[in-house]
Amino acid sequence: MYRLLIVDDEPVIVNGLVQLFQGNKDFELDICKAYSSGEALEIAKKTKLDILISDIRMPQKNGLQLVDEMVYYWPSCRVIFLTGYSEFNYVYEALKKNAENYILKTEGIEPIFQAVKEVIGKLEEEKRLRLQQEKAQRHIQIAEPYLKKELMEAMLSGEPLPTLLTQPIYADVDFGIAAERPSFFLVGQVDRLEVHNLKVLESVQRIFDNHLPASIVGEKAVYKGSSLVWLLQADEKLLGRFRGDQPDTDVNGHGIASYMKGILELVQNECIEVLEASVSFGISGDLLGKWDTLQLQVEAIRAMIQKRAAFGQKMVIVDYEKSTGCESDMSGEMKQEEFKQLLIEQIHRYVHNNLSNDVSLSAIAAEVHFNPSYLSRYYKQITGHNLLEYIQSTKMTVAIDLMRNTSLKLNEIASKAGFDSASYFTTFFRKMTGLSPQEYRNSQ
Repeated sequence: MYRLLIVDDEPVIVNGLVQLFQGNKDFELDICKAYSSGEALEIAKKTKLDILISDIRMPQKNGLQLVDEMVYYWPSCRVIFLTGYSEFNYVYEALKKNAENYILKTEGIEPIFQAVKEVIGKLEEEKRLRLQQEKAQRHIQIAEPYLKKELMEAMLSGEPLPTLLTQPIYADVDFGIAAERPSFFLVGQVDRLEVHNLKVLESVQRIFDNHLPASIVGEKAVYKGSSLVWLLQADEKLLGRFRGDQPDTDVNGHGIASYMKGILELVQNECIEVLEASVSFGISGDLLGKWDTLQLQVEAIRAMIQKRAAFGQKMVIVDYEKSTGCESDMSGEMKQEEFKQLLIEQIHRYVHNNLSNDVSLSAIAAEVHFNPSYLSRYYKQITGHNLLEYIQSTKMTVAIDLMRNTSLKLNEIASKAGFDSASYFTTFFRKMTGLSPQEYRNSQ
């Protein structure tokens, strides 16, 4: 499933396009929306993006400037410009940005649909070539330098990195991680590894390395023969982008973890397609000043992943610093069906508590430690219903309850029920009930 972000400073255009894409059965897209370049960049920091449809003329930062920022986070994101202006300068600048298309708003929806179809075709072809290359390389053994491997193993045995780097034997090792800077690690676990072999672990490492941006350096190791561990460090430019005006925030607190989860989503999806193997991940907090806790955190994350695997969950993304909720309720006596019910209750509780905030697939997945694409399938497998349908149904239920039992204005009800605008609320409500919100309220 590809993710589409629609950006325009006119909410009626954004909401209209969202409805048209959701109503078109030719597309299977996870759709995000933003009403400014600033909102769009916040989404880009948290979520993997494949296609961007953006207005050009917007306040503060225009669409052309937005693209420069967007490709920093997601270089392969394809861009379609949508604008009310046909001046040559805009077309010329759009072409310089390698935009896929430049569409006038007066042309209607069909050219937009066609442009997105063409972009999806290109993305599919790129993926096909990438997968083909990976399959061709699976037989190639990639050996890590001996001293790096030994250093990583020593760390995973409990020796702090700062101490290890002072030892003469490692003095000339080109180790990519600086012990005095913020760092974090990932643990990767292949589901049912006993039916695979070391080549699968090496393939997962290569897929991960292919998706790791140049702004994050890393060292890797195989731990206890079955787990993959990456020690990672963001460069100062990336840290600065996430820290903003809070320079003392830790490596997870300023958004690196959310950005990393978007990358892990890509890796997990590719592992399924290339290797036919599901991979779960766990991400740590900042290790700066806590290097002596690395082994304990690795073991804790491995235990979390294994516990979820025991309950039949695949493609999880565990955040060590946010490992609350279901983890605290898991016990050896709990049956798989009981845990599934517990998870669904947690999802429903999150939706109810966050209707007026963020109930996107990515936000819900982060709450329950899942790959967003897999969460959608997992939810439908358990409940028989689409998660988006549940969210929309919940919005309707809350809106109707507020109309029946409060004297709130309709725009206040729209906000509390999670609708971005009163006009969108009216359109959605009429589509679901055949009445406008005011007509419904008058009939009660």
